[in-house]
Amino acid sequence: MPQLSPPPARSSRPRVVIVDADRRVQQSLSDLLAVSGEVEVIGHASDVRAALQEVERSSPDAVLVDPRLPDIEAGLALISGLSRAWPELRIVLTGWNDTEGHAVLAGSRTRYVSKGGSPEQFVTAIVDACCV
Repeated sequence: MPQLSPPPARSSRPRVVIVDADRRVQQSLSDLLAVSGEVEVIGHASDVRAALQEVERSSPDAVLVDPRLPDIEAGLALISGLSRAWPELRIVLTGWNDTEGHAVLAGSRTRYVSKGGSPEQFVTAIVDACCV
């Protein structure tokens, strides 16, 4: 009888899916995170439906999401749905220039980093979200 191979070892780096309506932003964030060597980008999505499918398919540790998909209501619904369906999933928000919408997320386990933040701030937000 052939022996089964053990499953591949999971990386110790946080595995993240990037969700942003702009594919150029997705690629920029992916490149930025890859250069750090501290985060593994395993998927991308540009809308709510694709984000849910990608999270289900890839089982990330965290999702880096700009909640304006294509509007704030859709993004907040996505965040709420992710939190309910995958309670252990960590969510890092990006893109807001002010605090609009943050009250809705009060008490949730989300982190925030500005799109204008440094590469280190993005990495820190994701790593900290996954280590809490």
